Amino acid sequence: MAAALNVGGYVPAGLLPVSAGYLSDAIGLTDGATVFAVVLTALAVIGGLVVLASRRRVAEPV
Repeated sequence: MAAALNVGGYVPAGLLPVSAGYLSDAIGLTDGATVFAVVLTALAVIGGLVVLASRRRVAEPV
């Protein structure tokens, strides 16, 4: 079980810098960093909205 959790953490941690490198090679460092930042920001906002929605659903009385 612990190994699966480690893989779930290490795979994204390894894929993020590798994908940023390929992206910057493809479209340039400045544009690649900008696109990477926009994608990560969008994912963070979506994740925050999911957390807020699930907290509201749990907090509502049945």
